[in-house]
Amino acid sequence: MRVLLATAAVLALCGCASLQTAFPSTTTAQPTEASASAAGERELLEVERRLSGLAQQSGLGGALSTVIDPIDGVVIRPGVTLQGPEAVAQGLPQIQNGPVFWQPDRVVVSTGGDMGMTSGRYVQVVPGAEAQQGRYVIVWRKDTGGEWRALSETRTADPPLVRAPVAPTRPPPRRR
Repeated sequence: MRVLLATAAVLALCGCASLQTAFPSTTTAQPTEASASAAGERELLEVERRLSGLAQQSGLGGALSTVIDPIDGVVIRPGVTLQGPEAVAQGLPQIQNGPVFWQPDRVVVSTGGDMGMTSGRYVQVVPGAEAQQGRYVIVWRKDTGGEWRALSETRTADPPLVRAPVAPTRPPPRRR
């Protein structure tokens, strides 16, 4: 699944000459002033903050449909790819399925300031069941109006915890 995430991000960035020139360095979710792309990083963090707030009101599908690129944007889930705002709004869980929370822990913006990527942890609350946790990745591109639009959004749940089997205890051997 991690390979799928990486492949989706690379494919979405194919328009860049090379990943090395497009993303010469990475930063954590707190951009530094010395970074040439600090303004873009701050913008993406603000977009993520607004998106998270909107998801609490209108669900993940409703929130993502407001930022997904209308032509090239896709949301990838196991077994389904949703393309465009309408498909995203209808195809993702609504707010009655429980709120979703996320926090970016990585923000990368190209030197040109027109491409970016955010990734981090998410928690999907499922009423009556255990919350689902995992990682997400969103690849962003600025549109002609200067607004950040999501080209690709995907999430992958953490694998379930597997407890090691407890070896049966044997009584110590008898001494004769």
